[in-house]
Amino acid sequence: MQTKTHTTKLPVLWTQMDSNGHVSNGTYQFFMDEARMQALEDLGFSIQTMRTQGIGPVVLEANLKYNKPLSHPDSVLVETYFESETQIRSFVIQNMYRSSDGELVCAAKFSAIFYDFAKKRPWKLPQFFFDADISLSNKR
Repeated sequence: MQTKTHTTKLPVLWTQMDSNGHVSNGTYQFFMDEARMQALEDLGFSIQTMRTQGIGPVVLEANLKYNKPLSHPDSVLVETYFESETQIRSFVIQNMYRSSDGELVCAAKFSAIFYDFAKKRPWKLPQFFFDADISLSNKR
């Protein structure tokens, strides 16, 4: 099962540049993390909701393929969707594009779970997570 695709627009800041004159690899991860949290919020999993329920996402594995450099000034569009492997374990698929020319700069696949911090075990995703019939386009 797969959710609809959520799109997040994020600016590339001058302070995110490294000594080679382009965005550092860690910043790509930051962009993916931010876009993932915005996509979860649009699915009804806001940070506040998760904290109230005592659950949260945990990334088990990250695979990022860096295709093109990013630099300032520019912005990125990160497309995010979720695929379920089971009701416990999911994949987060993300593609990051340079806004200036639409080039794919990074493709990522994360293996993740939701974790119940009180029970100290994985939390089962409710079916509505994948049945969400809402538009997930959110260009910020």
